Amino acid sequence: MNKLAAIPVAAVLLHALAIHEVPGFLELEEDCIIAHPPHLAQDKALDSEHVIVNTQWEVAISSPASQYTGGLSARAYEGYDGSDYCDIETVYEAQPEGDLMADAAACAKAVADWFASRRTTAEASGDESGADDTDEVRTSTTEVC
Repeated sequence: MNKLAAIPVAAVLLHALAIHEVPGFLELEEDCIIAHPPHLAQDKALDSEHVIVNTQWEVAISSPASQYTGGLSARAYEGYDGSDYCDIETVYEAQPEGDLMADAAACAKAVADWFASRRTTAEASGDESGADDTDEVRTSTTEVC
């Protein structure tokens, strides 16, 4: 029997994100993983740019890994006050019949790369942004929807 069979798909994804130092959490009501920039606290994740990772083809992200049939999907959104979202782009999409470990690793890398590409020049260079550790720094370079 596969050692991962009883582990939820979400746990594999969260581990893959952690390897790339991308924070994320399981949103049980929506049955998805929400990844967010490291500088934002979890409770502020939906107020800024974030990535929602989900499975496709009828398998819940909270399902055991043995039920995974492929098709991870990661979409980036801009959030406003945690209640309104603007779709930015697809960050990653796996095909059906994929391997969970390979799909999770590729998805996590794509999410990490996407967040890294969103940093502004000022944020990347350090203090020039004028933000301190308590400020929320918006990483968006897109226009408001």
